[in-house]
Parts: sequence; C-alpha cells; structure tokens
Amino acid sequence: MLQGAQIYREILDRLPGALLMVNQDFVVEWRNSTSESLIPQLTVGASLYEGLASAANGEKLDRLLLRGEMVMFSAGPELPLLEWLINDGSLGNGNKLLMVWNPALNDEMVERRAAFSMAAAHELRSPLTALIGFAEILDMERDNLNPAQIEAIEIIHTNALYLQSLVSDTLDLTSNSFGELTLELEWIELEGPVLEVTECIRNSAESRGQTITVEIESGVPKIEADARRLRQIIQNLVQNASTHTPSGTAINVSVEVKDDGVLIAVEDDGRGIPFDPPELVFGSFRHGGAVSFGMMTGSGIGLSITKRLVELHRGKISAKSSPAGSRFEVWLPFDRVDTFTRTPPGPA
Repeated sequence: MLQGAQIYREILDRLPGALLMVNQDFVVEWRNSTSESLIPQLTVGASLYEGLASAANGEKLDRLLLRGEMVMFSAGPELPLLEWLINDGSLGNGNKLLMVWNPALNDEMVERRAAFSMAAAHELRSPLTALIGFAEILDMERDNLNPAQIEAIEIIHTNALYLQSLVSDTLDLTSNSFGELTLELEWIELEGPVLEVTECIRNSAESRGQTITVEIESGVPKIEADARRLRQIIQNLVQNASTHTPSGTAINVSVEVKDDGVLIAVEDDGRGIPFDPPELVFGSFRHGGAVSFGMMTGSGIGLSITKRLVELHRGKISAKSSPAGSRFEVWLPFDRVDTFTRTPPGPA
C-alpha cells in the first residue's frame, strides 16, 4: 500500500499534463512521468533555454520565462501543440513550477466561452446602439424639455456609453485570455491620437468642473503602433482620471521623448489611487469607486486591458499615487526589436 510521499508522487505522475520544478536559472530539478512523453528533451539537469531553443523563438521564451505569460508551441516537430505556463510564486530557494498541457483538454471549455462572448456581444451591442442613438436624438430637442428631462436624458446617454464600453472591454479581456488580442502596426505621430481623445472627453470633464490640458514636446518622432489601440490606451487613462476624481480636478496629458522611446503621462490632482501599492489598480475587476452620484465606477477591467495593450506594444506602464493626486505613465519604444534583446538569467 502506498503511503506518504509515494502517494503524492503517484498522483503527480498520473496528471494528464507535464509538471516540472525548475530553479532560478531555469534548470530542471524534478519532473513527473507525463513530462517524459510530452517534452522528452527536458530531463533533470536540462536548461529550459537550451532544451527549448529549437522549439520556440526567443520572443516566446521571454514571454514564458521572464514575463510569466501563457504561450503555445510544440516541444518538437513530431510532438503535439502544447500550452506552457510557469508560476510566478516561489517554491523555496527560487524554484518555480512549469506546467505544460495539451490544449485539447480544455477545447470544450474554450468553445463554450467563445460562444458565450459572441452571443453576448450580438445581443448587447444592437440595443445599446439604439439606446445611444435615441438619447442623442432626444438631446437635440432639449430646448423643448425641462431641466429634469434633460438631466434624465444625460444619465441615460452616459450609462449607455458606459455599458457599450463595458461590452468592448469584456470582449477584449476574453480575446486576451485566448491569446487573440493582436495589433495592426503602422508608423504614426502621437499628436493626432492624443488630441482626438482629449477633445472627445473634454466636454464631459468640463461638465464636472474639471479641466484637461495637453503638453506635447515638439519634434517627437513617429512610433510603430496600432493607432486604434493607442487611442484606447490614452482614452482609458484620461477617462479613468476624469471618472475617479472630484469636481475642480485638473488633468494634464503630456508627451515627451525619454530613453529611446516616448513617454505619455496622464496626471491629476485628485484624491490619488486607493490601492497599496498603486500598481494593483491594473488587476482585472478593480476600481476605486465613483466620487459623486450618477458617476459610473467603471468595470474595473479597463486598466487591465490598457496594461495588456501597452505590453503588446513592448512598452511599460506604471502608476504613482499620493494625497496630491495620481500619475500614470506609458512608455513606448521607438525600436520594438531592441526591447526584446535580453540575456537569459543565470551565471555569466
């Protein structure tokens, strides 16, 4: 009869996926039996970088080992396509767990989630578009309406736009979880997207007694980016600053050259970020709440999507907070290739 450690070893060996323990230099120190058939080259003592060099390109290995992202590739030409994920927590002495499994195991779950997302988008977008359209038509007749009716129309319009944004954010989050969130890159100047977004939000901000200023350094070079996603990044940050700060808040959007890239900063003198550390604000379904009646709190996923979009551009995003306000910084590289030039960890 199996006892103690033997029982646990038997359980691990019977898992349908591969489980490996690696040290801080990404060298395999232990593996279960399933690993022998799924990834035979990763024996005990093998380096992940060396063992997987012929199976995955450097970008995928960086995403897996350095960023902790889930990636998909085959361990060899005659082997099945696999999902790879390394945990970001320590098992002691810097050891980590590498988990590898055949995506066919969860195909049914993925299909159900995708079908639900598509159905939800179809069912929600049409009535929301109609609701926004009719609210705008009614707003055109405000000369014939009393103040209470005008306020009701504005609330309907604001909430409908919020729901439309929530549907879009939810679909983006779902696409990201499937690895389907992609970029359409082109060379663009930042001035256009920044001014478009700030002018779009300015009216609603001013109606709350807030001000928006824009400072763009002269001579900022073009960057390779997805124009639509870049506008989404800026809009999420500026809208977040407006939504979660009180009347009288000053919001400043600045663009400048910094460290072989461009720095976009959105700063306000509001109440700060209600998280410690402030970077927790980028987690899904986190929000700081509204500051007045009728102001939407947000879905809590907009900043999570923003962070992912910045990372897809191979950039960085950070959040800083104090009682005097908050500041979000987005850094995007001029040269996207150089940002992925890394040296694998380990002894020199």
